Amino acid sequence: MTDGDCCESMRAESLMRIYHYLDGELTTTEIREISIHLEHCPACHDEYEIEAMLKEVVRRSCGREEAPLGLKEKIRRRIAVEQVRWQR
Repeated sequence: MTDGDCCESMRAESLMRIYHYLDGELTTTEIREISIHLEHCPACHDEYEIEAMLKEVVRRSCGREEAPLGLKEKIRRRIAVEQVRWQR
């Protein structure tokens, strides 16, 4: 993927990689790959900029909020249930 048109057909995949990139969920190799891709793909770079700004706005507006007690465990249980559904 080296130009903007190539990403149009893979928009969802490209966007998910951008989310993972912003969230620090990629390996060193994947980070290097997407960094190079973002340098050469204006469409994905624009998406990256938008998502990075949105993430920052959310962080600023919600940064002082504390999650209710037990929320993390509730989310983990829900994820486990969904994983079982997807594996069927």
